[in-house]
Amino acid sequence: MKVSVIIPLYNDEKYLAVCLESLLIQTFTDFEVIVVDDCSTDSSLAIVESYLEKFGGRLKVFSLEENTGSGAVPRNIGLEIASGKYVYFMDSDDLMIDNALETLYNFAEEYQAEVVYMERGFTCGAELVPQNLTEVFWNPPRFTSEKPILESENLSERVEKFLKLAIGMPPWEKFLRRDFLIENRIKFPAIKISEDIIWTFKLLCKAKNFLRLPTALYIQRENFSSMTRQNRSLEQELLFWTNPLLRGVDCLNDFMNEIIFFKMNAPIKFAVLNFFAKIQFDFMAETFKSLEPQEAYEIILREFSKVGTSQPALIAYLLVMNNLFRNELAK
Repeated sequence: MKVSVIIPLYNDEKYLAVCLESLLIQTFTDFEVIVVDDCSTDSSLAIVESYLEKFGGRLKVFSLEENTGSGAVPRNIGLEIASGKYVYFMDSDDLMIDNALETLYNFAEEYQAEVVYMERGFTCGAELVPQNLTEVFWNPPRFTSEKPILESENLSERVEKFLKLAIGMPPWEKFLRRDFLIENRIKFPAIKISEDIIWTFKLLCKAKNFLRLPTALYIQRENFSSMTRQNRSLEQELLFWTNPLLRGVDCLNDFMNEIIFFKMNAPIKFAVLNFFAKIQFDFMAETFKSLEPQEAYEIILREFSKVGTSQPALIAYLLVMNNLFRNELAK
């Protein structure tokens, strides 16, 4: 099998069939589909099972015993099951252009790329089958080349682009060689949000051939029922972002401690940690506006006290407080 398409699934009965149909019409057929169900409570699992015969043995379904609350664990399990030379992580409510897998596979082979990164894509709304697609650039600065470009192997340059958001974070933007992920132990950290930021950073640091592809091949659906848009109390919202901040900083810190470049460049290491913390903080910003400063500080202190005084925890605490004070001064 040349390609394994891995799809984490949770309660997506409305769009799942359209997603699977977009895979059935692929011009490239030497691929398998691995669906990892995270304890769906709707008819999603039944829909997948109804497609088993259509894929002629190329569709595998794995059901988790307990809900994990994010796509991280399902994607990691899918990677363990996968047998393809390449893997591709797709979302269950999105679609692929009919020649997407063929195009990605051919470019990966031609450039011997560990990572093929799609710079462009299409967006669609809530309509079941999109009629009018809007081609977009996912990330600034805009990619102007009409030809594939291999990213510089200079790690300093790659980190700079990462910090400037010139590299996108979503998993479905990357087509990856499976042995590269396994050999470098690159998995999604088991956190409920922002796990793709950490995962993408590891790809940038470890891949020798990181290919930027200008061709739009994927259709991403704007899903307004996502986890980040659920209704929560002010305290719940604050804690929702604080937990991945703590665990994310820990994960990034451990990863960079193993790389000589970051040992020799402490300011760059701190910039990466602060970048990650600021993203979480920006999501919390509206909540902070609705709380008294003392109230916000007490919630954060209470959460940080649970993890003790490890170096990553202290770093995360300092980063949050740094952004908090900046926010207060900017008022």
